[in-house]
Amino acid sequence: MNDTDANKAFIREMIGQKKRLEDFPGRYDPDLIMHEPASLPFGGTYQGLAEFQRFYPAVRDFYDFDQFELLDVYGDRDMVFATVRTRLSGSGAPIYIAEQCRFVGRKLVEVRVHICEETPANPS
Repeated sequence: MNDTDANKAFIREMIGQKKRLEDFPGRYDPDLIMHEPASLPFGGTYQGLAEFQRFYPAVRDFYDFDQFELLDVYGDRDMVFATVRTRLSGSGAPIYIAEQCRFVGRKLVEVRVHICEETPANPS
């Protein structure tokens, strides 16, 4: 299995089974960089596992993980994208997330999160 396929499988397992980075020692760089959209309550750039662990509880509170649905995983060379449909906690409003994951070999080194709210189609 090449690195891209291995990295896609890793992201598919981690997100699809709602696991945490710490469940996969050796698969991420200790200086991992995480970019969260500024519009979110925990928005910002974080570096390293300690900073990740500091903001991640807010992520678990923000999204309704019971409604967390992995839609697909795409990969090309050192980049893997995962698309997710979920809801915000305490809200019926769906939201879509794309996690852009950059790897060096088989180590996750950077994650950039993109969000998009579901909007009704424009009437014709």
